[in-house]
Amino acid sequence: MLIIAIFCYIIVAILSCVFGTIYLTRSQFMPYHSQALNKQWQELENNYQTLILALMRVAGGGFLATGISIFLLIRVYYTTQENSLLIIMTTMGLITSLGSLLATILVKTKTSASPPFGLSLVSIILIITGASFAFIS
Repeated sequence: MLIIAIFCYIIVAILSCVFGTIYLTRSQFMPYHSQALNKQWQELENNYQTLILALMRVAGGGFLATGISIFLLIRVYYTTQENSLLIIMTTMGLITSLGSLLATILVKTKTSASPPFGLSLVSIILIITGASFAFIS
């Protein structure tokens, strides 16, 4: 059971790191941002471009920090078997994923964009599944 839990946490960590890296390294907004604004990147004034990139960097840093932290906590858990680390991983993952889900739902309901809210939903399901298996074992 614990192996399934750790596997779920690892998938969330990988998704967080990938998404975080994408947001940290992009030089312009994502396609769904363009849909939400009904504008191409080049049509935005420089101050709007700067603000959007800054917000993407904050989100990307948060996702990357969550992913790396989960990996590190898994490593420490294997040496200590400290159950509080499972609670920390679950809490971090849920906060990051729920925040992302709320943001994507807001964009989806208030604009014509199609943000990737499914990714946040998958992360939440994996975290809840992982926590369930972790605390049962």
